[in-house]
Amino acid sequence: MRTWLPLILAVAAAPGLVAQPPRPSGPIVISPKRPDADPPGFIVIRPGGKVAPAAAQTPTLVTPTAAQNPAPAPNPDGNFDYWFAAAVEGERIGYLQWTAKSVEMNGKKYRHGTKHQQFTVDRFGQVVVQFGEESTVETPEGEVLLTTARQGLGKDQMLVLTGVVEGRTLKVKGEGVAATAADSVAWPMGVVGVAGEAKLFAGKKLAPGASFDYLTYFAQGNRVLKVTVTYDATEDTVLWQGVPARRLARYTSRMEPLGSLKLPAATTWADPDTGEPFRTEFDFPGLGGRVTFLRTTEAAAKAPIAKPLQLFNAQSIRLDREIADVHGRTSAVYKVTAARDDEPGTLFPTDARQEVKNLDAKAKTFELHVQAVRGPGMKAVPAPAPGPEFLGSSFFVNWDNAAVKGHAARAVAGLPPTAGAWDKAKAVERWVNQNMKAAEFSQSMATADNVARTLSGDCTEYAMLGAAMCRAVGVPSRTVLGLVYAPGPGGRPFLAYHMWFEAFAAGQWLPLDPTLGLGGVGPGHIKIADHSWHEERSFAPLFPVLRVLNAKPSVEVLRATP
Repeated sequence: MRTWLPLILAVAAAPGLVAQPPRPSGPIVISPKRPDADPPGFIVIRPGGKVAPAAAQTPTLVTPTAAQNPAPAPNPDGNFDYWFAAAVEGERIGYLQWTAKSVEMNGKKYRHGTKHQQFTVDRFGQVVVQFGEESTVETPEGEVLLTTARQGLGKDQMLVLTGVVEGRTLKVKGEGVAATAADSVAWPMGVVGVAGEAKLFAGKKLAPGASFDYLTYFAQGNRVLKVTVTYDATEDTVLWQGVPARRLARYTSRMEPLGSLKLPAATTWADPDTGEPFRTEFDFPGLGGRVTFLRTTEAAAKAPIAKPLQLFNAQSIRLDREIADVHGRTSAVYKVTAARDDEPGTLFPTDARQEVKNLDAKAKTFELHVQAVRGPGMKAVPAPAPGPEFLGSSFFVNWDNAAVKGHAARAVAGLPPTAGAWDKAKAVERWVNQNMKAAEFSQSMATADNVARTLSGDCTEYAMLGAAMCRAVGVPSRTVLGLVYAPGPGGRPFLAYHMWFEAFAAGQWLPLDPTLGLGGVGPGHIKIADHSWHEERSFAPLFPVLRVLNAKPSVEVLRATP
């Protein structure tokens, strides 16, 4: 089977940094336990506990004895209801339910396949349940006719996209809050649906090392991808502690790259005769290591999560030393080592604020030189004028509504009539920083109108609302995904995944971070990617972050300039 990562892209896009009221412009500290009161003059992020060494995070996944017979064999018409416990390095984090059932419409028979995935994670001390779902309606012969993808976004908000196959095109449209979303996806012949995917291994008689290909719809990226499956061996495999080994065939599945993003290969153990999957594993550093989906009973799969995965610990990059007053400094130079990436020099972009230098392709190391930007620079090289997509109202950065426009008007109300784009953008940053409510991590990728209604969330919500409000007052904007410096306990700082926005003013793209509200950013902000979100209904803009997570880079501080 292919890697079951698409349903958790919003989880993988780490929360980064969120201010707690009051929001002073001061130093940042990490506090593992909630104090009685925030120290005055500090912005506090709480990762929810100490960072444990890797060896301490690898307990054995124990499944109740009822899992000895995890599910009945499929009935004659091919219906099934598979349940998998999901774990990272042996620690349960949720479940996956994979079903197929026969349905009848207008006197014709079809098959409806569904994958529903639910993870329970700890985001800065707050336990959050996040989910994703994809489904297809297929003919008995396996031809896909309809697709549906659902993803939890924010408080009381869900992204729902449905697709209808018309010839060689999938016509995608949104439902509910995504009603204005529409797209067309190239649809080759032979795309395998959710129900059909469970039968890929049935009846396969391959020699070790032999492989076959199939096409799958990657819902979160809204595109069709090729998967290559290689048969490795048939072996005796122990699935659960205390349960005798059973004979299973082992396969390795590799999805084609999504641009520069290479999704991890997945290993699946399936019954050699029926092809029923019993375990799938893949390595994903963004969740802390080896991810396992283990076939079990519904009760065992849905059992309460005793120890939710701490995303901050899994997704932050530990630095070797501190940089005092990093957000007030002029520049910094980091040494990055990315041994897991094929082209490490392209992990981080070079732009007017940061530059990759001294790349050693053999050692897979380079220097990243980062400058502070706190307003228009007199010597800056003018950037090309932004296109209309940086002013338009899109699904995520949707400003053409009363809530966002009202907040934007209030943000710039005190400015003089001659105020320029930079003054307006700074006013927006200040207003978002001062009016967003206490950090609330249940939202994962809420749209700007939803944030304008709730005025709560983490850095992604701060950035989405800030970018939307800028556009509402005529200032082109885009969001930025990257890393931000955050001191940690014991003098060991981190780079945490983070989001902010850039506004186009004085012929330049200028960064602003409403989470911190400092009127610009220092060398503690490292960009990974920026995006307008124009006509975007998937999480494709997050893929560069997934690439960095997969690379699992190490970062050293070489020097910092006052």
